[in-house]
Amino acid sequence: MNEKRKHRKQKKHATMGEPYLVTRAVTHIRLVEVNPGKLAALDALAPVYLALCQQYVTLFCTQERPNKVRDPLYATPLSERWHRVAILQAAGIAHSWRSNRAAAYQQYQDDLVQYRKRQEEGTVEASAKAPRWREWNIPTLREPCLQANINVVKLEVSRDSTYDYWLRISTLEKGRPIQVPVKLAQYHKEQLTDPRPGKQGSSTAACNSISVMGCGGSPSPMMRR
Repeated sequence: MNEKRKHRKQKKHATMGEPYLVTRAVTHIRLVEVNPGKLAALDALAPVYLALCQQYVTLFCTQERPNKVRDPLYATPLSERWHRVAILQAAGIAHSWRSNRAAAYQQYQDDLVQYRKRQEEGTVEASAKAPRWREWNIPTLREPCLQANINVVKLEVSRDSTYDYWLRISTLEKGRPIQVPVKLAQYHKEQLTDPRPGKQGSSTAACNSISVMGCGGSPSPMMRR
């Protein structure tokens, strides 16, 4: 068993000359050259995705524990891949909400214990009020934010244009994805640069997740590699 663990640990470290995984979050990339037709496709996708994601957020906050691999429950015009992306995002939102709520409720209970203890000791100030618990509201999603993965949004290196990358995004129309141009600023290129001196990041590296925020007018993606 120890030999197996040692072998797995050794595999995590790439040898000299071999490619290795580098994680970078590249934020605030504006897609200012998207044509109206492509924006319309994103505008049609965003509210449908937002509504579905809200359904699962409510489900995971009130009836079920967050489950990123839950079977689809609600009817939607979205593809099964987009459906699963919505479940994944909703589970993350609900998990965070449940964790924060649990921490707040524990703090309330601790404060209540201390308050009652001071009551018994007769040290409570006349103006002091007993702690009260106010139930948290279920998260309400108002702004479109598509936290997509490579199943529905693929980052492709541009080889024959002035753009750095293209985002290939699945839409509501099956078999008719759109391609959105991405041009990186110097800041973004620095974020994607290999940390070793004099080494540039691989232009063929995969983009594991993309968040496209504000899907109307001038969307802005965040690429996580």
